[in-house]
Amino acid sequence: MKLLKIALLSATVSVSIYAAAVQSGWWSSSSEQEDVELVELNWDDLIPADFQQPENPFNTMTQEEIDKLLDGSDESNARLAQLQAEFEYAPVVESLDGKRVKLPAYVTPLDFDGQLKMSEFLLVPYMGACIHTPPPPANQVVYADSGTPIELNSPYDPIWAVGVLRAVTVNSDLAEAGYKLEVEEVMPYSR
Repeated sequence: MKLLKIALLSATVSVSIYAAAVQSGWWSSSSEQEDVELVELNWDDLIPADFQQPENPFNTMTQEEIDKLLDGSDESNARLAQLQAEFEYAPVVESLDGKRVKLPAYVTPLDFDGQLKMSEFLLVPYMGACIHTPPPPANQVVYADSGTPIELNSPYDPIWAVGVLRAVTVNSDLAEAGYKLEVEEVMPYSR
């Protein structure tokens, strides 16, 4: 009888603590997440509206200018680093931080062992990004973390990823991501 009273008291205290935590906003339950507006995004929405990608400087240089730029001097190396930084600059949309979103994407595993079950991966706008080609700009790569493994039907099929988007930079061996998605759900893509 004494053991039953202790168990009931323990359960009552646990429920009270959980209720207080949810009420204070410290803890988020999945049903609360479902009440938050879900914003359906496309990849262009991840690029600031006023951002213009600079033109590739090599497109307008003469062969003489290119040769001088690639001569290996300290001056040319500094200029190359500056041009590369300008060309790779990919700002994010800060106002998306904390939004619950639904994004169509392809999955790029961070571990290439043929796995279809993973909890950390990259979301990219086209199949094969970061694997066979240079990665897209950082604002076109989303680092995804599901906490628990999700299983894909096929690594080649597009998916919908749902979760809370964060405007934070995450670096991996494959690419720099300008965003992080706290994944709630992954489902096959359909329109």
